[in-house]
Amino acid sequence: MKPKGVKPSSTIPIVSLIVLLFSAPLLWANEPADTSSALHVLAGVSGALLVSAVAYPLVDLGSDRSSAVVVAGLGVGGAFILGLSKELLDLSGWGQPQWSDLLLTLGGGLLAGSLVYAVTCLQPGGEEGSRGISVVYGAFALILSLPVGEDLYRRTILSLRSRS
Repeated sequence: MKPKGVKPSSTIPIVSLIVLLFSAPLLWANEPADTSSALHVLAGVSGALLVSAVAYPLVDLGSDRSSAVVVAGLGVGGAFILGLSKELLDLSGWGQPQWSDLLLTLGGGLLAGSLVYAVTCLQPGGEEGSRGISVVYGAFALILSLPVGEDLYRRTILSLRSRS
């Protein structure tokens, strides 16, 4: 028995979203690359998903595609503001500002925004229960922000210990 308001064809992009968002960090974990880059991408993805989760129930433009563009665009904008804020904090003495960090965060936001657009286009319009995808976006935002938060916490604790 399928949940009311969920089309069978809409589960394919949701499953794809799950696989893509969880496989990317696992692939990066096996690479000797800078973990900072992966954390910037994850911050962009989680920021875009969080803004999209908030925007999805509020945006209703009558057209599924128009609503999807607005929701995804707001998410990408949220990732950009998040990255810009972080770089401004770095500029004020919290770290070393780098354009590449801002671009990585924006890239993560664009990745999430494109997935949000695809999934939002497939959601049934105007039906009760169709707003549930907002919860999915929010849950992924929270899960993907955990490594970023852990790194921030660890760096803050190390910074406080070095000052004492």
